[in-house]
Amino acid sequence: MSQRRFQNKRKIVSVLVFLLILFSVCTPCFDTGVFHFADASSESVYSTDLSGASPRGGVLLIVDGMGSAYLFPELTPYTLTNESEKHAVVKTLPRIWEDGFRISIMKSPHPVTELGHSTIVAGNTAANSEMVGYSDSTLMDIFREEGFLCIGVMQRGDFASMRQKFDIIAYDETNSVNNMNFTIQRNDRYDNSTPEGAQKQKIIREIETEFEKYQKNASSYVSSKETSEKYAGYNRWALDSACAALTVMEKYPDQKFVVVISAGAVDSTGHYRGYYAYLDSIERLDRDLETLWNKCKKNNLFLAVTADHGMSFETLDKKGGGHSSGKYAKSTEATTIPFIVWGPNVKKGTVYAGETGQDDIAATFLSLFGISESPRFSNGNVLPAKEKVTLSLEFPGAENVQIQHSGREIISASGYSKYVISGMEPGSYTVKWSGESGKYAQTEMSVFIENDTRKNMSEFLKSAKTPVSISTESKETGGLANFGGGAMSTKYVVAVLIVLINVIGGAFAYRIYKK
Repeated sequence: MSQRRFQNKRKIVSVLVFLLILFSVCTPCFDTGVFHFADASSESVYSTDLSGASPRGGVLLIVDGMGSAYLFPELTPYTLTNESEKHAVVKTLPRIWEDGFRISIMKSPHPVTELGHSTIVAGNTAANSEMVGYSDSTLMDIFREEGFLCIGVMQRGDFASMRQKFDIIAYDETNSVNNMNFTIQRNDRYDNSTPEGAQKQKIIREIETEFEKYQKNASSYVSSKETSEKYAGYNRWALDSACAALTVMEKYPDQKFVVVISAGAVDSTGHYRGYYAYLDSIERLDRDLETLWNKCKKNNLFLAVTADHGMSFETLDKKGGGHSSGKYAKSTEATTIPFIVWGPNVKKGTVYAGETGQDDIAATFLSLFGISESPRFSNGNVLPAKEKVTLSLEFPGAENVQIQHSGREIISASGYSKYVISGMEPGSYTVKWSGESGKYAQTEMSVFIENDTRKNMSEFLKSAKTPVSISTESKETGGLANFGGGAMSTKYVVAVLIVLINVIGGAFAYRIYKK
């Protein structure tokens, strides 16, 4: 008899241990959403691209001092004495913008090198080198948060806080065509003990090796005794160094990256050599740009071309021009800059005539990659450069979301606080959502999307005692979006299941004990 009781006790203990293990396993499963009944973390993000994979990289070329008045056919440049000027005879740039998107008139708020470069990367009209130094203040910071490597080749705008924003940068310490001193700076910020960090460090070292080759050969680029060719060679060094970095990146197709180039000789030419030499400098850069553009085409990369400011001349024959001093600073020629975008999903042959500013560049360039975040001080807008756009929805907590277009379901997912959907055709969409916590009723909203759109949904949420189900299945997990028709909070679902497990286990243990 005692032996039988002992065996029963062993069975009871075994059942209780089993229940304890089951409880410990199930609880985290529910809590982490393995069974998709739990509230999602407030930081959870649902991200998808309906058009397929976005390009993994891009190039932002800043041509110091290149005014759009000297490029675009609809604009006519004038000297300060009202003499009509001619356009630069360019061939590569028109092919890029005819196959892409450009802004007719974009204004630089402060036609100064430091401020122009700062505004481009920070997206703020008041940006300067100090603002660039703040955390999360530049497009490079945002790209890095998204897993991108940030590579720089800069002959201008390469102040200390700017250099710190890159993983590696080659720059001219003197900013001088005649006395250049190209230097390489690495900013080691990745953990070698992780596979991802180790690979990034490996790539950076390979790029550094390539930059060192161009550092040693830099003098050969400006060795010509012909002045125009010497200045062109200075620009060519920047473009060739950037192409060398792109060649390295070809070996790592899974690594996202961005290259920022600042070419300085057009500005120097305008300052010291006058109007005619200035046009010649733009034309020579245009010819050399072909190689960089071909690299972008080969590797399916975005290419954006802009400037920190333009250039103005007092007369056609005067030796030098300017952009930042009093008589030049307010001229259209000094304050009007190009912004040309080329690449996959970029509108073709489009000239945008709306009012735009240099502070729009950062948000627009980031949006090409489906990135809805902007530098923390950005006050610029996303310009309508893309054929297909991105919708970003931000909720205060985990939500179940369904998006329809012309009666057809586009997205159906649950348990996320942020939804980023790229590759959407411009048009009208119906957005439906209900709170996983049971706090909100299902709500429906019509959204017309013409450009990248970011919405904070808190203002649309309405309290309700009885939530209504979207009754959909999550495509991410295959689980139900709302257990029990969506009316029951996942917390209660977990509680009920745990109670059921314990009741069944207890009954089983009691039955063994009776036997």
